[in-house]
Amino acid sequence: MRWAMLPGEAGWNELQPLSELVYPPEVMATIVWRDVTWAHAAWWVLVYREDRLVASAGLHLREARHDGARVRIGGIGGVMTHPAERRRGFATAALQRAHDVFAEQGAQFSLLFCEPKNFAFYGGRGWSRFAGTVTVDQPGGRGPFTIMTAMVSSVSALAPSTGTIDLCGLPW
Repeated sequence: MRWAMLPGEAGWNELQPLSELVYPPEVMATIVWRDVTWAHAAWWVLVYREDRLVASAGLHLREARHDGARVRIGGIGGVMTHPAERRRGFATAALQRAHDVFAEQGAQFSLLFCEPKNFAFYGGRGWSRFAGTVTVDQPGGRGPFTIMTAMVSSVSALAPSTGTIDLCGLPW
């Protein structure tokens, strides 16, 4: 296994075939978050098995607010694993590299949005469900993001478990 870090657009161009494999049109038609406007990742962690891309995680760093106080959050989105390569630690490796980057960049905690089917996966890797409110921007305005559950993980400070996190922008 090896990994690479690519900036946003270059990373997306590299992983687009993986995304189309994981989320073909018939799957996308059933996904609750299909109509959300997402922020573009600043960086992508790409994990390879030999020369084949098998997993990814999109990285975001943002100055946001928790209960009105400024916080530096590391965001994770676009976690995908090739269907034939699941349960082999590739997504875990991408998450670990993301955590290391967030620590290097001074993030206090990290945040991702999760479907119920993935609670056990992220929970087993130290992530906790955030019991508060997350506010985001969308083309129709700003408001609470309720379509998916936020999960948090500590980086350089203890991740909050309650309160209000304002992402001060689009979700990731």
